[in-house]
Amino acid sequence: METADLIIVFLIVMLGALVQGSTSMGFAITAAPILMIVNPEFVPVPTLMIGFILSVYLMIRERKSIILTGLSYSVVGRIIGSIIAAYIIVLISQSYFSLVFGGLIILAVVLSLFRGQWEINKSKLFAAGLMSGIMGTLASIGSPPMGLLYQHQKAQVIRGTLSAYFTLGTLISILSLSFVGKVSKVDFNLFLWMLPASTVGFWFSKYLNKYLDKGYTRWTILAISALSALFVIAKTLYSF
Repeated sequence: METADLIIVFLIVMLGALVQGSTSMGFAITAAPILMIVNPEFVPVPTLMIGFILSVYLMIRERKSIILTGLSYSVVGRIIGSIIAAYIIVLISQSYFSLVFGGLIILAVVLSLFRGQWEINKSKLFAAGLMSGIMGTLASIGSPPMGLLYQHQKAQVIRGTLSAYFTLGTLISILSLSFVGKVSKVDFNLFLWMLPASTVGFWFSKYLNKYLDKGYTRWTILAISALSALFVIAKTLYSF
């Protein structure tokens, strides 16, 4: 890549890490569109790898706010969803599945605007994990289902709990893609190019938290979820 491209990659990855460090989600939707223009090989595997590292960073920082109760159901859903998505990539066109799940996320965002607090139970945790696994493995954007489920929790709980889930979830997606031969040395090299910028962006996120924690976290999650869905749909329609 040329020097100008490297600067663009550094800045957009830093911005994505800033968003992720403040809400526990948003790196992929912030960075992926630009990264795909610079070099399509940045998505999905290197983006998933950076998402894993950011989740580890955030889990350590917010460890006192993590609620693990029932999270195992989401992890099981993530595993099943990632396996399904890995075989979709190999055997079936993923376009129609991406359109369906993108539409479901937009529907969930709209419904959340007209109803009260979402009840967090075993079935919803499993369903959110399943959708997260499929979307995360297909398009490296798996955070909206879980973000919508936890949107009414305290900001610290959202960041801590979801980072714990995404640490396992992104690792599961990466391993699933590796199992079907979709992870290469090039992916790892691109990941290393992005790592310094993501670390810098995450460090600055602690200052943005002070603003979002005043009541803006939920609306930020809704906006990121809607944009994520629109990105997945637009990307799929463009590929037809």
